[in-house]
Amino acid sequence: LRYALVGIFLIMATASLSLAKTIAMPVAGGLILGLVLGPAVDKMVRWGIPQGLAAAAIVGTGTLLLLLIIGVFAAPFAIWSDRLPGIIAALRDRLADVSAYARWIEGMTGGLSPAGAAPQVTVAEKGQLISIALSSSAAAGGLLVFIATVYFYLATRRHLKARALRLCLGASARRSAGAFFEEIESKIANYFGIVTLINLGMGCAATAIAWIAGLPFPLFWGLVALVLNYIAFVGPVIVTALLFGAGLLDDGAGWWAAWPASAYFFVHLIEGNIVTPMLVGRRLTLSPFLVFISFVFWLWLWGPVGAILSTPLLLVLTLSIEAVRNYQQAESHAASVEALDATLKTAATSDSLPAFFRTPAEPNQLHDV
Repeated sequence: LRYALVGIFLIMATASLSLAKTIAMPVAGGLILGLVLGPAVDKMVRWGIPQGLAAAAIVGTGTLLLLLIIGVFAAPFAIWSDRLPGIIAALRDRLADVSAYARWIEGMTGGLSPAGAAPQVTVAEKGQLISIALSSSAAAGGLLVFIATVYFYLATRRHLKARALRLCLGASARRSAGAFFEEIESKIANYFGIVTLINLGMGCAATAIAWIAGLPFPLFWGLVALVLNYIAFVGPVIVTALLFGAGLLDDGAGWWAAWPASAYFFVHLIEGNIVTPMLVGRRLTLSPFLVFISFVFWLWLWGPVGAILSTPLLLVLTLSIEAVRNYQQAESHAASVEALDATLKTAATSDSLPAFFRTPAEPNQLHDV
């Protein structure tokens, strides 16, 4: 019955997260970023800056930096967005054999449909402009929720910790909860700091490759590689395909157009198999299988944003399980010590023991005995 209730809860929680992803995604992302920026706020508080002002300074600086990046890369993004259909067409022409094979399979399976079936016609309910407006407003609302979540968490994190610790009954429970909060912030901050440095390196490599290949706006390719490298497994493949398509669009020659994508993919192989395991593996002891399952689950549930948050969310879950296990072990140890004290006190008054053990003893002396 207990396992059945846990299974029902997981199914309902997954459905709730899927239905409320418009709010759940920015809130979860804001909490993760708040955990990353928490140590910086603590350092500013130790310098004498009020916590609210420190949170406002960090969030305001990050927002201005984001707006600056958007302003600088708006023109390259618009240009490459206009060229994206050409890149896709170039890739489709290069992969014509694969497309022909897929059409052959589709033709073979098409005979399984009922003969004389009338073609279905779908009518769009909303125009293209309305869809773009709705998606833009939803993205803006999600960004505002994300920024507000980061600020309010950073501004009130100490009070939240204090209230959470007051809910814990017993000194051992408070110690376990305090250690859990400290460990989760330090591990997630270390993880994102190291991954960000690695992604900056990949962005610099992509910028250098695009500059040598003569692609327009090399910094744009560096930004694309930096952002997409946060998406495990899929992001570097997307960058490789885009570089290949851009090379085909500009040069047209097969092997010369393929070398930027090949060079970037070679750098990614070095990063994924040598650099990241060497730097992250020492601080992040997670099973690669669990990382992959978490990536697939959150990608299916929340899309690319969920893919970025998959490893931090897995870290939070793993640390929560470890904190509960440590608390249970501490409680078991405390119960064993109390039972040993009771046994020693009973034995100290027994007539069958030597006189040394029958002398009255304090609790500390009983522990020594």
